[in-house]
Amino acid sequence: MSTIESPVVLSKFDNDGRSLCSVSVALNKQRVGVEAVHGGETLNTNFLYLEDSSLRVGSMRWSQISSTDTLCVFLGLNNGEIWIYSPAANEVVYKMSTGNSYEIKDMKISSGGTILWCIDSDDFFYKFDLTNFTLKDHFKIETCSQLSKLCLLPKDSSKILVASFTIFLVDVESRKVSQTYPGHVSPVTHLSTLNDDYFLSGAINDRFLNIYDIKSSMTKSVLVLQSNLKEVSIYNDESVAATTEDGDVEVFSDPLVSANTANNKRRGNNKSKQSNKKLHVQETPTKVLPVINVSIKKDILTICWLQNAIIPHFEQLKWQDLPLNYTLEVSSDKSGIAGKHSRSLYGTELSASKNYVEGNAKITSGDNFKHVNDAIKQWELEVTEQERSNDQDSDSNLNESLADKLEAASISHVQIGKKKNSTATTVGTVTVVLSQALQANDHSLLETVLNNRDERVIKDTIFRLKPPLAVILLERLAERIARQTHRQGVLNVWVKWCLIIHGGYLVTIPNLMSSLSSLHSTLKRRSDLLPRLLSLESRLEYALDRLSSDSLHEDEDNLEELLEEEFEEDVEYNEELDDAGLIEDGEEDEQFEDDEDEESDNDDSEERKVNGTRSDGLSKNEVDVESINSDEAGYSDVEMQ
Repeated sequence: MSTIESPVVLSKFDNDGRSLCSVSVALNKQRVGVEAVHGGETLNTNFLYLEDSSLRVGSMRWSQISSTDTLCVFLGLNNGEIWIYSPAANEVVYKMSTGNSYEIKDMKISSGGTILWCIDSDDFFYKFDLTNFTLKDHFKIETCSQLSKLCLLPKDSSKILVASFTIFLVDVESRKVSQTYPGHVSPVTHLSTLNDDYFLSGAINDRFLNIYDIKSSMTKSVLVLQSNLKEVSIYNDESVAATTEDGDVEVFSDPLVSANTANNKRRGNNKSKQSNKKLHVQETPTKVLPVINVSIKKDILTICWLQNAIIPHFEQLKWQDLPLNYTLEVSSDKSGIAGKHSRSLYGTELSASKNYVEGNAKITSGDNFKHVNDAIKQWELEVTEQERSNDQDSDSNLNESLADKLEAASISHVQIGKKKNSTATTVGTVTVVLSQALQANDHSLLETVLNNRDERVIKDTIFRLKPPLAVILLERLAERIARQTHRQGVLNVWVKWCLIIHGGYLVTIPNLMSSLSSLHSTLKRRSDLLPRLLSLESRLEYALDRLSSDSLHEDEDNLEELLEEEFEEDVEYNEELDDAGLIEDGEEDEQFEDDEDEESDNDDSEERKVNGTRSDGLSKNEVDVESINSDEAGYSDVEMQ
């Protein structure tokens, strides 16, 4: 399979297989183009660019308008509108609205081209009259939810087939489900009738096409593909062609007839059926070009693939004459000679060694130049003001002295130093950059803003942000939280302040659930894990408490055993000494030492009395002389006399 990803997001052949309408992305806007198929070559046409970058085409149908018999393309948009595009005039001739801003999931037009039925993402049914382009009726059935596909019965206009995972037959008059068919394990992406009695269904990421009986709801047969289904084309109940994710085309002839082989008869009622023809397109033996769409009419099979990443090419084959496995080899047209498949968007240069490949081009920004013009005007104003200030400074410098000039230079030098050292983030600048990133859908510029972790700056930035841009910011945050779980903590701060500051505006939006469906699903999925995490936390705490209590009891037991052992050792030692009579009680020892001290003091006092000395070492006679001298020193000679 080709490694180049197709820029075509949606494509549809007309009922005759003569034209292909495709929707691709260019500079962040979707464009609608119609290519006419003539003998395997294409005719260039103009493109219709959608008005706003937020608009997306969700469904597409070819039909003729009954009033003018003009072949037009009906485009169902994500804002609840249906545009009728005329390829001949390259313009939208009519616009119809459901009155809600929910995405149009699918639509079908009656065989006469007078009635249009459609469903939206809110599971509402809408009926439009194409004669005057007005809404005739709308309703909702409670038992039908998450609808994705719609199909009209050929003859019974009072009943409609709708599908989500399960397929329902709805009675329009009673507005009830009259019958249910076994569905798929994934959402249904293809639903078409083969004839008045049978219809075919296919689902995403599924390689089986089921054919049901409308009346009995039994499975008639199952068409088995080699890989998952992409697109389907049906020619009544005679043949079915399908494209797969591998880029191949598989054709089934007589889909209502089961394969009658001997092995199937032995196995019983085997309803599965393999493809009769299989083909693929390759440019070189190692490079396969995936087929993006196919159309089958009688014995003519029309296939479409892309070369040079964006240029569609067509080929018409008689599929009944092809072998079981057929390979269509195409040339890369490097010679520059115009041939059957030669077509280049930019022409060819014979002297160039290698042609330009559109698939190698990468677009990193949009085409909104409003902020560029504003920046240019702001720059011009700043230059004008700077010139005026320079003129004023030159006039004032003539009257200034040398000391004044030196002082001003020193002050300016200090201010410049402070500015260089200052690294604080300016909130106004961050707000301008964030607004430009959201309006231009510049993801790299948005990442520079979201890397800010200062909650004060985040709060002030969101406070200055315009409320309509807050919705876009929440969508971008939800995408990043869903893809990068490790950044959830940082991005949750942005989400919190968006909801707090712009919550009053958000509640006024009529389609808030659809606009913020990704954020709602992401937060709901995260919140569903909270009870499990809380239960896990309680279990861990319980286990840790048990472990800590057990270890504490073990430590206490070990400590008690250790103290008992030490106490036993001390008791044994004291008992031995007591038995031997070597030591006495501590109190008796202290009393004995006190008695000895008292006896020694008494002996000293008695000894001093006998020798006539005091404790300070003086004799009795010396004490008397000193006392007399001291008494005489206190009086004069007169007083002594």
